[in-house]
Amino acid sequence: MPASAERSAFYRAAFLGLLALDARETTRSRFGPDVDARWQSFAGDLDAADRIDLLLRDATNRWKYAFSPALVFSLPGLAQDEPFGPDWENLPATDADRLFAATLTPTLSAIAECLGIPSAAVALPPITPATRLRIAGGAAVLAVARHFANHPTLDWVSQVTVIADVPAVRQFAGLAALFAGDAGATFVVSSSAKGETGIAVVSEDASPDELAAAGK
Repeated sequence: MPASAERSAFYRAAFLGLLALDARETTRSRFGPDVDARWQSFAGDLDAADRIDLLLRDATNRWKYAFSPALVFSLPGLAQDEPFGPDWENLPATDADRLFAATLTPTLSAIAECLGIPSAAVALPPITPATRLRIAGGAAVLAVARHFANHPTLDWVSQVTVIADVPAVRQFAGLAALFAGDAGATFVVSSSAKGETGIAVVSEDASPDELAAAGK
C-alpha cells in the first residue's frame, strides 16, 4: 500500500481531475448544490470520502490511470476493472470534506504541482496527426500534453504512449488526457514493456530504465 502522503496526493489530483471532467461534460454533473442535495438524501452512513470513491469508481471505467489506485500503484491480485480492492485505505473523511469545501481550479499545472511533476523545458519534435510518440518523464508528459491541448487536430490516445514506473507519473499521464482534448484513457506502460514504437520525447526526471525503454 502507498504511504499516506502518496494517497493524499493521489486523491487531490483525482479530485481536480473530476472537476475538470465535470467542466468538459454537458450531460451530467458531479458537483454543485443540486448534486449535494441528492447525495444528502440517500447517503445514509456514507461520508464525503465514500462519495469521492464512488465518483472515482465511475470515472475509472473510461479514464483508467487517471482515477484508479489499482493501476496507479500497481496493486496486486485485483480484477482488471477493480480500482480499489479490500486493502485500500480511502481518504480520511475530514480531508474529503475539505476538498469539497475548497475552491479549486482544475488545470494541468495544478495537477502537476499536486503530484510533484516538474515543469521544465523539453525539446519536442514536429508533431502532426500521423506522429507517434514514446514519452518518458513527468516533465515530458506535461510538455506534450500542453502541446496537444493547443493543437486540437492531434489525438492523444492514438498518438501517445507513456512509459512510467512511478505512480505519480502514471496518474498524471492518465489525467493529461482530460486536458489534451481526448475522450479516452492514456496508453501507459512500464519500462519492461517491449515493442513500443514512435519518436522518443524524454525529460531529465525519467529513470534510466524508462529512458532505455523510450530508446534514449
